[in-house]
Amino acid sequence: MNKGTPAVPKRLYAEWLAVAIVASLLVATLVWARVTVRLDNILYDRALEADRRTPPDDILIVAIDSPSLRQIGAWPWPRSAHAQLLDRLAAAKPKAVGYDVLFVEPTPYDAALAAAMRRVPTYLPLLVDVPGTNGAPFDAIDPAGDLATAAAGIAHVNVGFDGDRVIRQVNLEEGGGGKRWLQLAAAMAGVKTDPAIDANQPGLWQERPILIPYGGGAGHFQTVPFADVLSGKIPPEFLRGRYILVGATANGMGDSYPTPSTGDTSQMAGVEIQAHLLDALLHGHAITPASAALQLAIALAALWIMLIGFLRLGPSGTGYLLLGLLIAILGGSLAVLHWGRLWVPPGATLMGLLFVYPLWGWRRLHTLSLYMTEELRVLERERDDLPQATSSTPSEVTTQAALLRGAIDRLRDLRRFLADAITHLPDALFVTNLDGRISLSNDEARTLAERLGLDGGRGAAIGPLLEALGAAPIDADGESEGGVDLRDDQERSYELRWVAQHDAADRRIGWIVRIADTTRLRQAERGREEALELLSHDMRAPQSAILTMITQEGAGMPTDLAARIARQARRTLDLAENFVQLARAEAKPIDADEVDLADVLIDSADALWAQSRARGVAVDLETPEEPPLMPGDRQLLTRAVTNLLSNAIKYSDEGGRVSCVLTHCTEKARLVIADNGVGMTEAEQGRLFQRFARGRREGVGLGLALVDTVVRRHGGTIACQTAPGEGTRFTIDLPLASAA
Repeated sequence: MNKGTPAVPKRLYAEWLAVAIVASLLVATLVWARVTVRLDNILYDRALEADRRTPPDDILIVAIDSPSLRQIGAWPWPRSAHAQLLDRLAAAKPKAVGYDVLFVEPTPYDAALAAAMRRVPTYLPLLVDVPGTNGAPFDAIDPAGDLATAAAGIAHVNVGFDGDRVIRQVNLEEGGGGKRWLQLAAAMAGVKTDPAIDANQPGLWQERPILIPYGGGAGHFQTVPFADVLSGKIPPEFLRGRYILVGATANGMGDSYPTPSTGDTSQMAGVEIQAHLLDALLHGHAITPASAALQLAIALAALWIMLIGFLRLGPSGTGYLLLGLLIAILGGSLAVLHWGRLWVPPGATLMGLLFVYPLWGWRRLHTLSLYMTEELRVLERERDDLPQATSSTPSEVTTQAALLRGAIDRLRDLRRFLADAITHLPDALFVTNLDGRISLSNDEARTLAERLGLDGGRGAAIGPLLEALGAAPIDADGESEGGVDLRDDQERSYELRWVAQHDAADRRIGWIVRIADTTRLRQAERGREEALELLSHDMRAPQSAILTMITQEGAGMPTDLAARIARQARRTLDLAENFVQLARAEAKPIDADEVDLADVLIDSADALWAQSRARGVAVDLETPEEPPLMPGDRQLLTRAVTNLLSNAIKYSDEGGRVSCVLTHCTEKARLVIADNGVGMTEAEQGRLFQRFARGRREGVGLGLALVDTVVRRHGGTIACQTAPGEGTRFTIDLPLASAA
C-alpha cells in the first residue's frame, strides 16, 4: 500500500488528461454532428413563447380564404381575378405587394395581370423543383410570359424544415447555375444580395440562414379576405402605405406548415410565415444562428473551466462550479437571444458538462481505490486450493473489502452457472487445444462419443470422432470459423460448426466445436419437399387434365358449365402454384446474385401483356437511365413484382391505367405500382398480406403474402395507400448493392 501511494498523484493527472481529451472530443462531436438539436429546439421554442410581440400596423395579409373561395369559385382562379385585385391595390398605393401564388403556366389573362403588376410594385415567387429534369440538380421555373418582367422582383419561397418537421429558419438567398434569388419577404424588405456569394456554385445553393422570430401564432397579423378587397369593401385608406402579402389560408390548399408557435395540433399558413419573416427584417427582430465554430469555442471554454476546477477545487466546490456554469450557459444563451438576436444553442455545452462531471468522479474514485485494485490482483492469482483465511486487523476499508468479497462470490457463482449451462446444452460441445486434444466437453458430447465407440472426455483426441462422422480434421492454421453438414453410416444427420479461441493477445489457442444432431430436421425438410412436390405436380396434373378435356372434348357440355369448371380448375392451379412459390420464398436461401430491378419490372410487364390487353388496361413503365442493381434472387423478385402488377391490372377498371415507376438513390431503390381501380376498405387493408386474404374479386389470396415475404427476405419494406374508389398504390423499398 505504501509503495503504491506516491504514484497516485501522477496517475490522477494522467486520468485528468484522458478525461479532458475524451470530453473535448465528445463536445466537438456534439457540436459538429448537431446531436443535441432536439434539446436546442425545445429551448428555442420556449424562448420564443416568452418573446411574443404585438403585430405591426404596416403589414397586411390579403387571404385566399374559405369565404373568398365560396364567393369567387373553386381554386385555381382565373388570373383576371388576380389582375382586378392588383388594380384595387394599385389605387390604394401600398409600399409593396408580395404575391405568394405560383404563376408558372401561361394563360390568356397574363397580359392583363402583367399590366396590373406594373401599376404597383409586385414580387412574385418562382418554382424550384429538386431534382430537375434530364438529370439536372434542379429546375428553376420563372413566372410565365410577361409576368416575370412586369414583377418588381422574382424571389424564392422555400423554407427549411428541422428534423422534427417544424419550420424555424429560412435562407435569405438561394441560387444555382449563375442565378440568385432573395427570399420573398427579404426582397420586399429591400434586402440586397451578397456579392461575396459565388452564384456559380454547383447544384442548388442556400446561403444566409436566419431564424424566424414568430411574434405569435396563426392569425397574428391583420388579415382581410381576398373577396372583400376585390369587391371594394376594404377602403383604399386601409391599404395605403402598407406591405401587403397575398396568399392562401384556406384549409385544404396545402400551404400550411407546423411552426414553434402553433404547437402540435395546428399549422400556420405559408403567407403568415412570410409575414413573420417580413416583420423581422423590417423591424430588426431577425435572429441569426451562431456558427458551429462559435458554438464549439463557447462549449470548450465552459468545459475547460470545469476541468481546471477539478484540479483546483474539492468535491463540493466542483459541484457548485458545475451548477454555476449550467445556469450561466443557459441564461447567457437566452439573454443573447433576447437582446442580441443571436441564437447560440446551449445543448452541446450542457451535455458536455453533465457528462464530464460524473466521468471525472468515476475515474478519480477508480484511481484512489488501491485496496480494490490489490484485491483484484489476489483474485487473479487465486487457485483451486484456497489458503486458510487468517485474521485481519479492522480498518477503514473493511466495508469495501466485504463488498469485494461479495462480488468475488458472485463471480464464482457466475462461473459455476456458465459451467452448468455448457454441461446441459442440447448440442454436443467440445473445447480443444490447437493439437485437437479435448479440454472440456458436455454431457451430449460424451454421449455422442460413446455412441460412436470413442472417448469424448478430457485429454482425448477429437480427430477420430470427426473422422467417424465423415469430416476431415480441423486445420490448426485454417480459417477461424467454419462448418459442414454430415451424415454417419447409420443415416443420422449432423451439423458441424467450429470457431477458433483466442487469448488476450489475440493468439489462437484452440477450438470450440459444436455438433448438432439434425436428423429430425432433415426428415422434416424432406417431408416438406415431398409435400411441395405433391402440390407442384400431383395436384396440378388432374387440373390440367380437366382443362384439356374441356378444351378438346367439352363441345357437348353447356358453355356456362364448361366455363365455370375451367375457372375453378384454373383457380386450383393458381392456388397450388402460389402456395409452392410462397413456401419456397419463406424457406429457400436467397441467392446473392446481382439483379437489375429495371429488367425485373420489364419482364413482369411483358409476362402480363396478354392479361392487360384482354382487360384493356394500359401499363405505363418509368425506369431510370442508370440500372438499379441489388443482391437477390431474380426469380423470386420477378414473381413478386408480377403478382403485384397482376393484381393492379385485375382490380383496375376496364380501359384504366396502371403506373409503374422505378427510382433509386445511393442506398435503396423504390418501386411504386399504382392503379385507378376499386381500391380497398380499411378491413381489407388490415388483412392485406395475410394468407388466403382476398379482395372483392376472385383470387386464391396468396399473391400479396408472397410479395410481402419476398420483399422482407430481401431486407426491404412494402407499404400500401388505398381507399375505396380511389385506386391502390403499393410502394416497395429495396436495398441496393452499394448499401448491402
